[in-house]
Amino acid sequence: MLGKVRFPMQRSWPGWSDTTNGEVRVAQLEQCYGQLPISLAVNLINGAILTAVLWGEVGRTPLLAWGAFLVAVTAARHGALRRFRQASAAGRADYRVWTRNFVAGACAAGVAWGAAGVLLFHPAAFPYQVLLAFILGGMVAGAIPLLSAVDHAYHCFAIPVVVPIAVEMVLAGDRVHLVMALLTVIFGTAMLASATRVQRLFRDTERLRQALVLSRESGQILEHLVRVDALTGIANRRHFEEALQREWRRALRENNMLSLISADIDHFKEYNDHYGHPAGDRCLVKVAQTLKSALSRPGDVVARIGGEEFAVLLPGTPLAGAVSMAELMRERILQLHLPHDASTVVPQVTVSFGVASTELAGVTSPQTLLRVSDLALYDAKREGRNRVAVRRLRRSV
Repeated sequence: MLGKVRFPMQRSWPGWSDTTNGEVRVAQLEQCYGQLPISLAVNLINGAILTAVLWGEVGRTPLLAWGAFLVAVTAARHGALRRFRQASAAGRADYRVWTRNFVAGACAAGVAWGAAGVLLFHPAAFPYQVLLAFILGGMVAGAIPLLSAVDHAYHCFAIPVVVPIAVEMVLAGDRVHLVMALLTVIFGTAMLASATRVQRLFRDTERLRQALVLSRESGQILEHLVRVDALTGIANRRHFEEALQREWRRALRENNMLSLISADIDHFKEYNDHYGHPAGDRCLVKVAQTLKSALSRPGDVVARIGGEEFAVLLPGTPLAGAVSMAELMRERILQLHLPHDASTVVPQVTVSFGVASTELAGVTSPQTLLRVSDLALYDAKREGRNRVAVRRLRRSV
C-alpha cells in the first residue's frame, strides 16, 4: 500500500512557539547578519572621517578614547559575525542566542555613536556641531535597512544616538540650538517609525515567500499524486497515457524505437474469490513493485492501467529487448511464490505478457501500439497463460 503522504512542513526552531513566526524571525536574523559587514565598514569609515575632521578642534584624549571604544565595539561585532558564519546547523539551532548577540552589538554601536554626541560636541564651533549632527543623522538613517529586520535592534541603536546630541543642543540654550534639538527629535522619531514599517514589510514579504514556496511544493506533490496509483504506488493510467504520447513523439523526432508490454495477472478474479479482496490488494502491490524493480532506466515507465492490468513503456528499446524484459518480469513474479490454489495454470500467481514495438509492421500510432500489445497479451492468455507473446502484423491495424 502507498504510505502516508507527508506534505512539506515549515521548520520548527527552538524558542519560537509559532512555526511561521519562527521562520520569519530566522530569515530576519540571517538578513541582518548578512548585511552586518556593510554596517561595520560604515562605522569605521565614518568614525575615521569624524576623527580626522575634529583632530585638533576637540581634546585629543576624549577623541582617542571615543575612537578606541568605537573600534572595540566594531571588533566585538565582527567577532560575533564570524562565530555566526562558522557555527554549524546545530550551533545555530537556538536563534534566540544569536538574536541577543546581534541586538547587543547594535546597542553597543548606538552607545558609541551617542557618546560622540557628548564627547565630540564642540561647544563653540557651530559648523562642527552641524557636521557632528549630520554624521549622526546619516548613521541613524543608514541603519534602517541594516538593522530593522530584527526586533529591537534598530531602536536600540538609534535612540542612544539621537538622545545625547539632542540633549547637548538643549543645554546650549539658545533658540537655534533648541530648534535643532527639536528637529533632531522629530527626525529620530520619523526614523523609528520608518524602521517599524520596514520591519513589518520584511515580515510580510518573508511570510509571502514562505507561503509561495509551500504552495509550490504542495502543488508539486498533488501533481505527482494524481499520476500515481494509490494502491500500488506505481504510475496510474493517466501518467501512462501522457508518457505514451510523449515518448511516441520523441521516437518520431529522433527516429528511435519504442516498445510496449501489456501484462495481466492470470485468473485474478478467482484469486480474489478464493483469498478475499484484502489479499488481492496485497497481491497487486507485490506484483506491481516486482515489475517496477525489473526496470533500470529512468525513462522506463510501469503503470497500473486497470484492475489487474499493467503496462510497461520502454523508450529506445527494440522488440527483442522488450521480449527479454517481459521474460525477466515473468520469472521474477514466479520467484515470489505467491500461492494461487484457484489457478488452472500453476498453484501460484503468474502473469501473462504481450509485447509490441514500433518495429512491427502496421504500428503507426500510439493507439495502434497499445492495441497490438493487447492483442499479443490475448494470444498469451489463449496459449495457456504465464508466458510472453508477440503479435506480428503484416498490415495496418
